[in-house]
Amino acid sequence: MSGRNRCRWNLVIAYAFVVLSVTYASPWAFAQGPSSDVQNSEARTQQAEIEDLKARVKQLEQSVEDMRKREPQPDEQYSSGTQTKVPARGREREPVTEDAYADARLDNAPFDPALRGFFRFPGSHTLIRVGGYIRTDAIYDFSALGNINQFRTESIPTPNLDASNYNMAARASRISLETRTDTRWNVLRTYIEFDFVGPGNTTNFRLRHFYAQLKNLLVGQTWSTFHDSDVIPETVDFNGPNSWIFQFSPQVRYTHRLATRHAISVAAEQPSSGIPSTNPVTAQSVSSTSPFPDFVLRYRYETDDYHFNTAGLFRSVGGVTSSGQSDHVFGYGIMASGLVRLWGRDNIAFQGVYGEGITRYFNDTKNLNLDAGYELSGSINVQPTYGGYAAIQHFWNEHWRSTVTYGFLQVNTTELSPAETYKRTQYLDCNLMYSPAEGITIGGGFLWGQRVNKNDVPGEGFRINFLVKYDLIRLQQDVKEVLPF
Repeated sequence: MSGRNRCRWNLVIAYAFVVLSVTYASPWAFAQGPSSDVQNSEARTQQAEIEDLKARVKQLEQSVEDMRKREPQPDEQYSSGTQTKVPARGREREPVTEDAYADARLDNAPFDPALRGFFRFPGSHTLIRVGGYIRTDAIYDFSALGNINQFRTESIPTPNLDASNYNMAARASRISLETRTDTRWNVLRTYIEFDFVGPGNTTNFRLRHFYAQLKNLLVGQTWSTFHDSDVIPETVDFNGPNSWIFQFSPQVRYTHRLATRHAISVAAEQPSSGIPSTNPVTAQSVSSTSPFPDFVLRYRYETDDYHFNTAGLFRSVGGVTSSGQSDHVFGYGIMASGLVRLWGRDNIAFQGVYGEGITRYFNDTKNLNLDAGYELSGSINVQPTYGGYAAIQHFWNEHWRSTVTYGFLQVNTTELSPAETYKRTQYLDCNLMYSPAEGITIGGGFLWGQRVNKNDVPGEGFRINFLVKYDLIRLQQDVKEVLPF
């Protein structure tokens, strides 16, 4: 039996005892003994016992009241542990994914200020939330695209292969677990998230996020600091635009508030060099190595209507040959991004990036080993890369919305790179999303992509993608309060 229930039973027993005592005390006193002095003495004793019982009842009542105050009421809103708030413009977009929700925020501010879906772990100061969504995609390709589940423009065959295909997948579904704990220093947030995008076309658990953040110190795996989750466009395709900075990195990050609306972050992240496995001049095999972490410095400015984000990336790219010879070069990248509210809930998001030796950070080229290439001398050299995307989202009414996204990415490879090496890609997504009720999204869209090789041989592909998605916890219930139609 719980402590609260024991108190209630003790209270009931005490009340009953008092009633019985008061009811039978007087008749019993008058019926006893011949001496009035004895009767008076016994009456005084009984009265003292009754007063003592009344005092104990009051103590029990106070104990129950104290317990009631300590336990949150059903309609009581939990405290996030911080006064910092995430601007509502991110929730207004109603993104079909929860990418922005998963990101780490200044002062551990919750993306959803209402803390929907949280419950308190019994006997602790920890709030827990189980989140995620179930999603199924129906996909039709007009020609072979190289990847039947994700619209990856880098995988488009060059030249095209005339072979249509239909596929269904639930790999984009996700599940997450979040905790928020009050500590003596500040609120501690932990977040872990999986999806089911296994290697190739398999459906297996894939770890996306697994990190802890105390105040503004973050340790674990999450989005690279060279990234902006608030400008991820809403695409009908799970993969997203070609030039999106898509990288989950184990890291240590610290964020500092410079002033109101201004913040900087510094991070040391897991390094990895994407380079060819063989030196074409010496014919020696090469294993990528990294003598120090990837370092990122980021600045962010945000208001209720827009935000601007820029970051610099500094890294070492290279490897060691089978004979033990090491060759590394300096790589760097600069990115700028932002989200602007236009009118109502309509908005435009953009991102632009330039760098040398940073292809592993892009959605399209992360697995192509194009960070560096080889010169005629046999030495390694970083390869320039530049690209970006823009997306405009329009809300037709309370239930319908559309987004158009265009992306471009190019890599200038070295002279010794093979003729069929990736040179550039283009990406276009046009979609229509329908939310008939809280937690349900039905959508469809048209995608077009083009790949061009170093020898200028092109290939392009067209896809129609439909999706049905059910959120385990709906985040956007407060949209009407923010900007009603």
